[in-house]
Amino acid sequence: MNQNVHHAVSIVRSFIPYGGELALLTRHANMPAVLFADIDYDFQVELIALYRYQGEQNLIVLKNNGGLWHMFAHANGKGAYVADMAAAPVARAGQNSLLIGWEHEDGRVELDILQWTGAGLSRLVPDGFVYDWLEIEDMPAAHGPDGKCELALWLQDSEQSYRIEAYRLEEGGLVPAVDAYPYYFGKVAFYYEQLAAQQPEVPLYRSVLDEALQKTSVADLVAGAPPAGQEPSS
Repeated sequence: MNQNVHHAVSIVRSFIPYGGELALLTRHANMPAVLFADIDYDFQVELIALYRYQGEQNLIVLKNNGGLWHMFAHANGKGAYVADMAAAPVARAGQNSLLIGWEHEDGRVELDILQWTGAGLSRLVPDGFVYDWLEIEDMPAAHGPDGKCELALWLQDSEQSYRIEAYRLEEGGLVPAVDAYPYYFGKVAFYYEQLAAQQPEVPLYRSVLDEALQKTSVADLVAGAPPAGQEPSS
């Protein structure tokens, strides 16, 4: 556990009710669910934490004024556990939203996006967006990056296949980021081409590769742009 996480945990403990427990990130080696990020666009970081109390998950945001931390915002959680937690500008460039993967008892991970509005935290996506793997990146379209991050949701459809979609957050919610397909699915295709060539006996690699090539080709027809060809960063 690094020094920043230790410091965050020591602060958060005094804001958790007696009997409550700091949540742990199940997808990240059970690290404590704490995060420093500026979510209200004042160029000062807040401290975000998740804890479990009486069987329910809770989210708190703490703010520092004059060296003293105080409660700034609160929201109820959705799942039994927490898989992922991040801050990224998905609703508007320059202002972080909170992205949380709530893990249910059956192992499903549900995406939640919360935004500070001035009056509190507002949820930006409806229930039901589930995933097995989440990527957050400002995916360049025809005119390059725009300062807002897109989201790639990978969902295991069967033992040997994934359904993958790249989304952008608009006023109506998450919509497919078709103009970013050449970039994102181009690099997915490049990566799985290598794996399929090395291990042709694994059907999963071919399944993901075929879907990536299909989505890249459809987007190329719409955008008139060639697919990107670079390996995903680790």
